[in-house]
Amino acid sequence: MPEGKKEASVSKELITLTTYPYSDPSPIPEFGRLYPYNRFDGYTNAGTPHSWEMIVLENEHIKLWINPAVGGKIWGAVEKRSGKEFIYFNHAAKFRDVAMRGPWTSGGMETNMGIIGHTPSCSAPVDYFTRSNADGSVSCFISATDWPSRSNWLIEINLSADTAFFLTRSSWYNNSQLEQSYYQWNNIGIKTNGDLEYVFPGHQRLGHDGKHFSWPQDEEGRTISDYEQNNFGEYKSYHVVGSYADFWGCYWHADNFGFGHSATYDDKPGKKIWIWGLSRYGMIWEDLLTDTDGQYTEVQSGRLFNQSIAQSSKTPFKHSSFLPHSFDNWAEYWFPIKDIDGLTYANEQLSFYLTCTTDGCQINICANQPLEGCLKIEDNGRILLKQDIVFATLQTTCIPLQISETPKNIKVWLNDELIFDATEQDYKLNRPVDIATGYDFESVQAICIQAKEWERQRFYERAVNEYRLCLKKDPFYTAALTGLAGVYIRQVKYAEALALVKKALAIDTYNAEANYLYGVVNARLGLYTDAKDGFSIACQSIQYRSASYTELAKVLLSQQQLTKSLSYIIKALQYNVYNWQALQLEVLVARLQGEHNNAKALAESLIQGNPLDHISRFELYKLGTVSANDFNAGIKSEMPYEIYLELSLFYFNVKQFETSLEILDFAPAYAMVYVWRAYVKGVSGDLPAAVKLLEESTLLGSDFVFSHREEDVDALTWAINTNECWKFKYYLALAYIQMLRKEEALALLQQCNNEPDSYTFYIVKANLLREIKFDAALSSLYRAYELAPTQWRTAFSLCNYLALNKNWEEALQMAKKGYHVNAGNYYLGLQLANCLMHTSNFTEGIKLLQQLTVLPNEGASEGRNIWKEIHVFAALDEIKDNNLQQALHYINEARQWPENLGVGKPYEVDERLEAFIESYILLLKNGVNSTELTQYIIDYRKNHPETPYSSNDFLSMYLMNVLGTGDNKEAILSSWLMHDQDDLAAQWAFSFFKGDYNALNTINAAEHKKKVPLPYEILFEDRSFQFIKEMHNRNFFSQYKNLITLQQPTPMLNKL
Repeated sequence: MPEGKKEASVSKELITLTTYPYSDPSPIPEFGRLYPYNRFDGYTNAGTPHSWEMIVLENEHIKLWINPAVGGKIWGAVEKRSGKEFIYFNHAAKFRDVAMRGPWTSGGMETNMGIIGHTPSCSAPVDYFTRSNADGSVSCFISATDWPSRSNWLIEINLSADTAFFLTRSSWYNNSQLEQSYYQWNNIGIKTNGDLEYVFPGHQRLGHDGKHFSWPQDEEGRTISDYEQNNFGEYKSYHVVGSYADFWGCYWHADNFGFGHSATYDDKPGKKIWIWGLSRYGMIWEDLLTDTDGQYTEVQSGRLFNQSIAQSSKTPFKHSSFLPHSFDNWAEYWFPIKDIDGLTYANEQLSFYLTCTTDGCQINICANQPLEGCLKIEDNGRILLKQDIVFATLQTTCIPLQISETPKNIKVWLNDELIFDATEQDYKLNRPVDIATGYDFESVQAICIQAKEWERQRFYERAVNEYRLCLKKDPFYTAALTGLAGVYIRQVKYAEALALVKKALAIDTYNAEANYLYGVVNARLGLYTDAKDGFSIACQSIQYRSASYTELAKVLLSQQQLTKSLSYIIKALQYNVYNWQALQLEVLVARLQGEHNNAKALAESLIQGNPLDHISRFELYKLGTVSANDFNAGIKSEMPYEIYLELSLFYFNVKQFETSLEILDFAPAYAMVYVWRAYVKGVSGDLPAAVKLLEESTLLGSDFVFSHREEDVDALTWAINTNECWKFKYYLALAYIQMLRKEEALALLQQCNNEPDSYTFYIVKANLLREIKFDAALSSLYRAYELAPTQWRTAFSLCNYLALNKNWEEALQMAKKGYHVNAGNYYLGLQLANCLMHTSNFTEGIKLLQQLTVLPNEGASEGRNIWKEIHVFAALDEIKDNNLQQALHYINEARQWPENLGVGKPYEVDERLEAFIESYILLLKNGVNSTELTQYIIDYRKNHPETPYSSNDFLSMYLMNVLGTGDNKEAILSSWLMHDQDDLAAQWAFSFFKGDYNALNTINAAEHKKKVPLPYEILFEDRSFQFIKEMHNRNFFSQYKNLITLQQPTPMLNKL
């Protein structure tokens, strides 16, 4: 190496972290958006040292650590000279139940692709590969598959020899024939202490629900871009929008240090800030997620403007789709910033801060790479600086500017190239942020869009219902016909799907989506001529052209028409050079045509761009240049059997059965691997071998066998017809449940009778029975418990069922049995405490809650809810027995937030219920009304207008009525009913003030239907209503009124 030449290195290091591991994988399938992934339910507050093998990328300036065993997360990054972290390095691996599957750790940088949430692979091993590049840089590639969408993502983390930035090149490919959900965000943890400022260009902030607010000042005038000014409310999610900017960053003014991110606006328009909240409600997570590193915040970059939840569909900020065989890629730069006093702008070349004082203006610059040339700065055409520069990486420089007043329209040029334009960055974009005025959400178009929105979020049952509603209004609405057909294809309802697309084609024979889906469904039915017809016309549309050419190539390859197949592969690549499946097919066809040198060159070219492309790696194995051991060693991800199955199906779907089997021979022992080996043998004509393999699969365990592919339906139907073992019916039933073919699934499970010896089978069956016919589930739950009495899930499921049916005594006995065997399991502990509360065993329940340690999930509040409610019930009991001092004790305890139950206290808590009961106790005890308590209750709505309406508002209105104070009782009730006319508590309050006791009795007897929140949707639950009804039944309100009228008015009441 020439003397003085810079270099970057890649190596492995064992890093010892205090680790709080996750455990207890759940064998119970999580149907819906997450399937076929399982949850993990085991977490601990006991840490032990654990050595993690990390990939280290390093040059003279920065060092970063990558943990392939934890989702490929960049565990941390440091600027070497100062030793300061620009990406939070957590010295504790403290897994907590935060992600979609449960386990998640804070700090570092994680990548999320698929649907909203911490991605299923965020705490699991992923495939990885390291490389030293010819240009002197080093790279670590990480990759995984999102199994619900069968899409593949890859990230190259690249570090050059003499830069202070590292570069991430991300790519994502929809490997399926169907449209998939689209969500991509990078989450970066940074520390909060040090006078942190978020430098996020923009003029508005969006919520997850798509509603917009101001930025960087909020509606109360607080500068919320300063971390410390967020000392109000609860968690914060700020999606900053409204500026055309290619950067954002953060600066710790106390440290004179910062962090920058740069990406083109088209690559990464989304930018978000996440703050846990500065009350104990948020700060409790500092202890839950780290030991000594302090609180963190997240700054995030995204492909869309906001991380949209369901309510966002009612705004312009909808969800997005990933078209079949589409490929997306983007690049981002990440770097430290030092010693420039603040941040105005940053990119991969430099970071700078423009500052003006009474002494004049100056620009402080920190170079992110070696810079040489001419730096020019102008303001409104006036040149402020034109200077030749030579900067080394991370060299900082202060340059005075020839201006006394603060420039407003500064432009910065480097070597005659404009790199910053303040006018453009400050420009307020005119993109609409409100739904169009007059838009009719009941129109056919709106209903169809809503159906597509549910589909994009993988809520397929809701999507089907909306598509059907749309077609009920307009049976010929083509977008709904094709939309519903697409969902039916996912559900392997091919006849129904074909009927819908044919109806769409009968309206418009050139409809691109209808033609494409017509091709897909006919190909799956084996009607290849009709399939080719559909794909051929779909090719006329740019949207479906590359995908249609790819599918045509596959059909032709299945028919052994190699030359024609290759011609369509070439066409597919002309319109999408990154169509990865077409590229893989090109390698396969070259090998099948005997052009081995060409096949090898093509495969090696693909591997240069994606070293974790397992199809190309397998093709090189077939060509004799990669050994079997090397091929298998490259598959490091969690659930490797899924990878082998997916690779095998690539070949099976083009009728390369021998190669399909060859891959399965490499796969680990797993039931579906053996089913597929048997099925491919059977399709190939070797029935004796197929029967033998199928029998061998019956010897493998059924837990964690989550059949999920459309292709699995044919394989398992064949297996059921070939072998009588119950497991095949169970596996197909799982696929059917996920595909919403629940009646067929139940029929299969019923055919198994009591033969299965797996408790999981009976819990799945019970859950399905509860959904279809509620009363029939109990025997299956008892059978599950009988098979596995020491498994906490069997006791929990049975107890939960009994509790839902208000069979509290039996539920209590089951909870006690389960908790006795699984002492310390907080799921059972909370369940037991709930049963103790509902059976009036208050003292025992409180003692249990004091001893429990709950490691919560994000936003969980069950432990604290039970704590409050058991004390309120206990207080009501003591009032009944006239033990008023003890009742006061219980009400005071109800206000507490014991953090062993996993929830910290927010800034604002609605304590009107506790205040009213305390006021009532004091009236009984002393005969004196507490004006402080009653005024708090009366004024609460006025002082907290953002609080959701609840039965606590009844207490406010009741006191206004009894005390004759306030004049807005009717306004509160009217607003409440207008907000939700179906709210039972509002109807109850209306009936109470109307004196309609028959209506009160009817409402009291009505079953409260608990709303089920959608992911990341926080639904308000009126938990006070049960106590309002109970107090009414005990005549509290009439007694309270009588006690008030007996006393003399206080001075405060006189004033009122």
